[in-house]
Amino acid sequence: MSSWFEALPAFVVALLMLALPGGAVLLALRVRGLMALCLAPAVSVSVIGVSAVVAPLIHLPWNVAVVLLGTAVAAGAGWMARRFIPALSAVSPAHSPAQDHKANTGVGAAAAGVLVALAMTTAILTLVASNPEQFTQGYDSVFHLNATAYAAETSNASSFAISGFILPTVKTVFYPGAWHGLASLLAIVTGVSIPAATNIMWLAVAGVVWPLSCVFLTRVLFGTGRTLLISAAVLAAAFPAFPWLLLQYGSAYPNALSNALVPLGIGLVLLIIRPSAHTGLHPAQALAVVVLFMPGAVMAQPNGIFSILLVLTPLLAYLIFAWLRTGFRRSRRHGWNRLGLLILVTAVAAAAMLAVPQIRSLFGYTSPAFLFFPLALLRNFTHAPAPIWFPALALTALVLLGVRAGFRSPGLKWLAPALVLVAFTYPLATGTNASLANIVMAPWWDNPERIAALMPLLAVPLAALGMVKLVEWLIGRFPTFFIRTGLRETKGRATTAAVLVVVLAFSNPGLWQIRDQVGVMYRVPAEPDGLAQVDAHELALIHRLGNYTTKNDVIANNPYNGSALAMALAGSRMLFPYSSQGDLNPDLYTLRFWLNRVGSDQEVCSAAKRQGVTHLLDFGTDYIPAFNDPRSLYPGITLAPDSDAFTLVASEGHARLYKMTLCGGVPI
Repeated sequence: MSSWFEALPAFVVALLMLALPGGAVLLALRVRGLMALCLAPAVSVSVIGVSAVVAPLIHLPWNVAVVLLGTAVAAGAGWMARRFIPALSAVSPAHSPAQDHKANTGVGAAAAGVLVALAMTTAILTLVASNPEQFTQGYDSVFHLNATAYAAETSNASSFAISGFILPTVKTVFYPGAWHGLASLLAIVTGVSIPAATNIMWLAVAGVVWPLSCVFLTRVLFGTGRTLLISAAVLAAAFPAFPWLLLQYGSAYPNALSNALVPLGIGLVLLIIRPSAHTGLHPAQALAVVVLFMPGAVMAQPNGIFSILLVLTPLLAYLIFAWLRTGFRRSRRHGWNRLGLLILVTAVAAAAMLAVPQIRSLFGYTSPAFLFFPLALLRNFTHAPAPIWFPALALTALVLLGVRAGFRSPGLKWLAPALVLVAFTYPLATGTNASLANIVMAPWWDNPERIAALMPLLAVPLAALGMVKLVEWLIGRFPTFFIRTGLRETKGRATTAAVLVVVLAFSNPGLWQIRDQVGVMYRVPAEPDGLAQVDAHELALIHRLGNYTTKNDVIANNPYNGSALAMALAGSRMLFPYSSQGDLNPDLYTLRFWLNRVGSDQEVCSAAKRQGVTHLLDFGTDYIPAFNDPRSLYPGITLAPDSDAFTLVASEGHARLYKMTLCGGVPI
């Protein structure tokens, strides 16, 4: 696939994957119009994620038929729930023209805004990656590309199996695999490569799902104004911190999918706990959609649940305080009972979470401070987290306009403290080494990039409201111009807002700075540069591996020099498919340290035979940044090319492929 134009059919398939399963289930629940358009991707992620988990349990391979079966079951369950649950059955269907019009209000504006956002996102992506076959060379990319390849190869995308390729001694362990299920299914259905499927699915999530999520939250908070909704959709593509920062860092594809769904979760919670202050979806329907939302949110990346709670903390704290105050007003005993119940529920929830090993492990991650705390706060609030240094002044001004307008609205005074709370998260990760800060930021691994990506969750809808106020001010300030051009009408206002957002976005130096940084991650250097996973010589040899090896051959390698990428890029079976592979069986330990003795040592030879080792891929000792330590030293692999057991069969520059020709003193 040499051009993005060739990726268009696969992109359409990706959109259908994200729309049809969820759309069918929402139709069964009588959720229609704008609400269905925005919520369908989240429900689709749940359907696809759950289908992937169930498929191996009923002995079915991972393919589109499994998703169709899962969609039918979920839609049937939705129909049954609507028929037999009184709260849902009481929701009348939108069958009259007036009801249909109300349900469809804002669909056109949202669709138009999403198309503009998609065009902006596509333009930047195609500038940094000339074709869909390119891949980011971040540290996490190796795992995510190889996990997707593993799911496609084994026809198993279950979240309890997706990490099996790096866990030879562990039967099952949960790892959020919704992203890999989506990308692998796209590869299976369309036949595109793993890197192409990854890029195309990322574009679908960043360019369509994320703007629709922002539209949903904006609709719940502020209403259905055409200018408001189109502004929210377009603004979703204007902030460098998300989705671009997570692509530049890592690349953290599952976290990007999770973040793209978070505004939906926030909006759904608001529809349930404050139904009188928000419109668009019946509380019973919202609760049903939350049930459908949760599996996908957990299997995308569980920290999305914490992101929802973080944003809603001021509102939830106020509601809890009001609940306790009401109890004490009734009687002291009643108040203490409520307080005791709150403490008990909190303790049980905390104990349940800490009982999960994956959650406990979060507290072992810390990021050293590298910014002055006030500077980190300023950079986060002005949407310029590292490696961006130029503040987005226009976007910040729009957000402040939105805060001012939102604070005056009934039931929305919590937005200002919520924005302040989110603004303080980044400096907690980058501006202090305090233990308490590490604990508070543990759900995001105390990782600056993942935390910086939280800021647009609230900034986008607030900036959309700010844009509405700006357009109103411009019309009042220059009425003659708007009357003569016809831009004073509703459609004209929306067009003005969209154009202004595009201009503000592309005139923001920070967006171009992050584009350059993402470009670095996609770049394949001509020679080892200490940054990229693989250089041009190594990549060329990876693409030639099929000429010298078969699908059954196992290639020994040092995963810290980028050679593990051969699994995703060439479909090869790698002895060490991931750098941070902590689970090694005795044979892998033996080969890691003593493969260079395989020609003469019978024990090492036996280990190599049991693991099926036939070749050795040598990319030298240019290790992945920040991991040039004892963990990256595989002495048996490093010294093996100099032993008599391996014969050179192919090379590209410094990159070499060897075939094992001697094992335990016996020629092969």
